Amino acid sequence: MRNKIITNLKSLDCDKNSHLLLAVSGGIDSMVMLHFFQQNKKQFKFSVAHINHNYHSESKKMENLVKAECVNKNNLIIRNIDTNEINSNIESEFRKIRYNELERIREEVNADFIVTAHHADDQAETVMMKILNSSGFDGLQGIRKKNHNVIRPMHNISKDEINNYSSKHCVEFIDDPTNLDITFTRNFLRKNIFNELKKLKKDIHLPFINFNERIDEVHDLISFNVQNFCNSDNYSVKEDFVEIDKSEFFNLPFLVQLRIISNICLSNKTLTKTDIRELKDFFRKNNTGSTRKIFESTIHIDRNSIFIYKSLDKEFFKKVCAGVEMKEDHFTFSWNFEEYPKNFSSSTQIEYIDGSKLKNNLVIRSVRDDDSFLPLGMKGNKKVMKFLKDKKLSLIKRKQSLVICNDDEIIWVAGHQLSEKYKIKGNSVKIVKLNFFRN
Repeated sequence: MRNKIITNLKSLDCDKNSHLLLAVSGGIDSMVMLHFFQQNKKQFKFSVAHINHNYHSESKKMENLVKAECVNKNNLIIRNIDTNEINSNIESEFRKIRYNELERIREEVNADFIVTAHHADDQAETVMMKILNSSGFDGLQGIRKKNHNVIRPMHNISKDEINNYSSKHCVEFIDDPTNLDITFTRNFLRKNIFNELKKLKKDIHLPFINFNERIDEVHDLISFNVQNFCNSDNYSVKEDFVEIDKSEFFNLPFLVQLRIISNICLSNKTLTKTDIRELKDFFRKNNTGSTRKIFESTIHIDRNSIFIYKSLDKEFFKKVCAGVEMKEDHFTFSWNFEEYPKNFSSSTQIEYIDGSKLKNNLVIRSVRDDDSFLPLGMKGNKKVMKFLKDKKLSLIKRKQSLVICNDDEIIWVAGHQLSEKYKIKGNSVKIVKLNFFRN
């Protein structure tokens, strides 16, 4: 067992310079782990953390045992936490509180890793629980050997090996009385299911370890495909959004699609089974113009692209004097008074208007949802967003569009269409030239 743990620590990037924080509860698993490190203290630098939940009758005894077994009291940190208000999902909530506190301690003592005593039988129980809970593929992963700052060097050591080590070295420990409560799923599986399975196969933990390794390999394959896709021209990260080539994205397997979306939208959050099912249906339908909210992010399916963004409602608003060139990151705008043009430009970036109605300044601003104008050659007003959509502009280009205004009245949907109200007539004497260039 000693050689297994040392080999595992090396594979988890631990060396003699690593500072390890051992999470020791007082139960047999963590006390065996503590004994191992104390017996090999010349090879490893470590501190010990004990989290007392004050939840059961043996809590204080377990705390005192850890104190008694820690030779170097300077490296022992004990924290008492209040869990009295937790009434449901107890195992999960305790785990969150415990790991949060361990992370705080790790930062305080400047340790590199938190080390837990999870072993091979824990792995088998975890995989079985996730299968019973109908977890999605991502959820089928068992206990990870390394998860950020948490490492588990006993992940491939069986409970029998731990029991044998404890007996051989006379390791003291206290059984957590909550482990006898079979209303907890894990305890039920341990007492009633795995004990029976061991009658058929003594090393029942081995197939579960193999299963988890295969799951890890598939995850690696998914990550490889995600990385290749995100490094290709089919994936583009902009300041306010991510643009994905729609046809190429929908050629990917759903698990790859899901990982791409998760990487963008989830941060530290988790999709529920219902979220995953609804997202799969959303992609299957592939309706142009449809949107799907994932936490703070929105997924929008456009004609040729999928856009993912948190907000596209940044308001741009500036007044511009005649003869002043305004340069922004993405465009340049200017206007000035001109003679009646001999030839009109065919460029959509240059327009001439009747300036008799203009005030001192023009306004260039973002398009608003309720904006409407009278397009050149038409008799009735039209919503600007509807006009841009009819021109088959993507959602992003519609949101990035700008209008040139005389006070509140739209003169020009910049780069697209003039207002009928400001077109030059034969008797127009005050001519204005508008210049709008995308950078």
